[in-house]
Amino acid sequence: MPIYEFRCQQCGTRFEERRAMRDSDAPASCPAGHAHAVRLLPVFATTGHAAPDASGCGAGGGCCGGACGAA
Repeated sequence: MPIYEFRCQQCGTRFEERRAMRDSDAPASCPAGHAHAVRLLPVFATTGHAAPDASGCGAGGGCCGGACGAA
């Protein structure tokens, strides 16, 4: 079951709830008992790796299976 993050509109508390996807938009109450918490959008981290260029090798250094710089 996914974990969803919420923020209480009254007190600002952030909290998580594990619930079925079908219930993802159901109302939530904060741990302090306030109603009307809003679901927050997930934020995904990036690894900082460079995307491959047209030759198939990344700009981050190293070689991709020996194909880099092969003549």
